[in-house]
Amino acid sequence: EGAKLPTRGSAFAAGYDLYACLDGDKELIIPPHATAMLPTGLSFALPEGTFGAVVARSGLASKQGLRPANCLGVIDSDYRGECFVALHND
Repeated sequence: EGAKLPTRGSAFAAGYDLYACLDGDKELIIPPHATAMLPTGLSFALPEGTFGAVVARSGLASKQGLRPANCLGVIDSDYRGECFVALHND
């Protein structure tokens, strides 16, 4: 409940945008050089032999200094829990 489905930024976008699923109008502030685990409110059932990838968005990385903490997040095909994104503030 409250999760937003991933969307494509344009017809030719390489992937989908994920959104944080935060409580109400709560604002999240990630201090400099800190990492926060952001819930998406989503879980995925990916086909066997595939994986999902969470990669940095150029806008967030270059304009706001935010990136996935491990630079590339991997969602295994057998994982069935909620997808979280570890976001780091450079």
